[in-house]
Amino acid sequence: MGKNLLFEIGTEELPSSCLIEGIRNLKTLLEEKLTGSRISFDQVSAYGTPRRLVAFVKDLGQLQQTQEKIIMGPPRSIAFDSSGKPTSAAVGFAKSLNVGVKDLQPIETERGIYLTVKVVKEGKQTEKILPEVLKDVITSMTFNKQMTWGDYSIRFARPIRWIVAIYDKETINFSIENLTSSNKTFGHRTLNAEPVIIGSADDINSYIELLQGFNVVLDSQKRKQLILAEIKKLEEGQWKNNFKVVLDEGLLGEVVNLVEIPNVLVGNFPEEFLYIPKEILIKAIQHHQRYFATVDKAGNVTTRFIVIQNGISDKKGEITKGNERVLRARLSDARFFYEEDKKSSFEAWHEKLKGVIFYSKLGTLYEKSMRLEDICIFIAEDLDSKGILKKGAISADLIRASMLCKCDLVTNMVVEFPELQGLVGSEYAKEKGEKADAASAIFEYYLPRVAQDILPDTDTGAILSIADKIDTIAGMFLAGNLPSGSEDPFALRRKASGIILTALKKGYDIDLLKLAADSIDLYLEKFSFNNIDRVKIIGDVVEFITARYKFQLEKRNKRTDILDAILGANCFAIIDIDLRYKAIENYLSTENIEKLSAPMIRCKNIIKGRKFSEIQPALLSDEFEKDLFNQINNKSKIIKRHMGEGKYSDALAELTEFGNSINVFFDKVLVMDNDENIRTNRINLVKESSSLYLLFADFSKVV
Repeated sequence: MGKNLLFEIGTEELPSSCLIEGIRNLKTLLEEKLTGSRISFDQVSAYGTPRRLVAFVKDLGQLQQTQEKIIMGPPRSIAFDSSGKPTSAAVGFAKSLNVGVKDLQPIETERGIYLTVKVVKEGKQTEKILPEVLKDVITSMTFNKQMTWGDYSIRFARPIRWIVAIYDKETINFSIENLTSSNKTFGHRTLNAEPVIIGSADDINSYIELLQGFNVVLDSQKRKQLILAEIKKLEEGQWKNNFKVVLDEGLLGEVVNLVEIPNVLVGNFPEEFLYIPKEILIKAIQHHQRYFATVDKAGNVTTRFIVIQNGISDKKGEITKGNERVLRARLSDARFFYEEDKKSSFEAWHEKLKGVIFYSKLGTLYEKSMRLEDICIFIAEDLDSKGILKKGAISADLIRASMLCKCDLVTNMVVEFPELQGLVGSEYAKEKGEKADAASAIFEYYLPRVAQDILPDTDTGAILSIADKIDTIAGMFLAGNLPSGSEDPFALRRKASGIILTALKKGYDIDLLKLAADSIDLYLEKFSFNNIDRVKIIGDVVEFITARYKFQLEKRNKRTDILDAILGANCFAIIDIDLRYKAIENYLSTENIEKLSAPMIRCKNIIKGRKFSEIQPALLSDEFEKDLFNQINNKSKIIKRHMGEGKYSDALAELTEFGNSINVFFDKVLVMDNDENIRTNRINLVKESSSLYLLFADFSKVV
């Protein structure tokens, strides 16, 4: 039976994003370091508040696992002479490991018989290893934004103020810089600032209860539940269901991680601010101050707002008044900028974009808006040719939305409040009488902004969104500004995922190869780039986007080898990929993939590295090769028809049947005939057989 470990890193107040990073990294690193140290454990759970990152390890083994290692020595042929006496090679090898020659064991390998020694390393007691493990965890933790403090070299999201390390009932002692681990934690900074002694690491629930007694709610889900319960109490009690809090999940997740124990306060602002457009007003309240707006039964914004405080009582109302004062100032700014913006026009803002650089080497935002118009029309024409939508029905909206979408970036409101981009432009467009779809597209083209975000709803917004994203990706690839590791300053990965998700939602069978080529060519018509291989850049962009397609599959625990197989058939149309994927996935639920993969692998093994020419029917003499030739011609027409009609499962059934013909051919016919002409003709026949599979996928990639 193992013992439990409680490990806590106490800090200055962590930003919400750092807290989320820290919880994730703490769990991952602790699991990795314990496993690497050969210490068994049942599970690691991690928690956090703004002032602490906590990990609890259940059933930690009391001893390191014994390690056995085989060390290879010299070949037996040089380890002993002709009389069987050990040579200096054998003696030296044995001496280096502090064993006798008699302890050397011969092992047969692919290279011959070698002498070896089995070294057994006994495990140490866990409590003797933990100091270095825990110290290593802390020094290995990384954050997107880190800092140093004092004269110390350690880097962390915020200064570390205390460390707790308790194994069962024993404190694990170690030091980092001026900090020494102990069994003392701290409660809420203002409500319970005194040290709290921890008796043991019995179980995590006991520790959660202990901290709660000192006004710290360790579990973020519990903090969220407390906030929601207080809001519900307000809505149903004091407000009698006349008002509702506008709950933004992203904001709620952020404020949950800004408090150790939540306290909900209600404030008010003057009615004079209510004439600011609803969505802008709500965002100004939420995103600038992290407050929550409220609406009445009709959905109109009210003067009430709520604040989530860090547990501090406000009996005198001073905290509420302070928040009201701050919000009033921010809304005064928003009102001023709104009034100023009303004096201008989209045409004036569009002209201003000529002076705003999109990115070095890639021109201005004005030029980008012109490219967006072209890309939107390219996409609309492609979808129109496939009968997915009518280009004529949306062309005017697309052209107008392309011109409008970047304009709000130079408005007073967005210059002051950048997070309102898109929303401001959309609201201003509605006020100035723009058509509904064009106005909506100005907001929708930013979607998705984060993971799990909503996607564009209108066709105008969806096409503009895809156009903007591919334009940015293509431009950054041409400029050489690619994501690396965790660095992705232009969110290219999110943009690539957005292209895939939007196309799938809307049923747009967009060919990624054509989309990338069209976008890159628009840049090459206008700008010069050094040492650019157009074909390679197009391929790189497509590969980057399809990698995000694979990422989306991985998130849903779906097989990625199926996608590799489809891409291996040079299929880059998004809906076509999706339909083929679903058909193969469905096929695998009842059939063995080897019915498709094995015949294709046999074909590929024959044709690998060879040159090909047309099949000469006159050289077909064997009945089985004639049958295969006829099968290729017949099946090709049938499979193409099935796929053109969307009958992908029927196409797979035909390929499965075709596999039987290939197997018979290989069993009955000698491909490598002595006659060169016959041999070449049969190789060409095998090549065409492989090509038949590639109408659907490269099934050799599905394992």
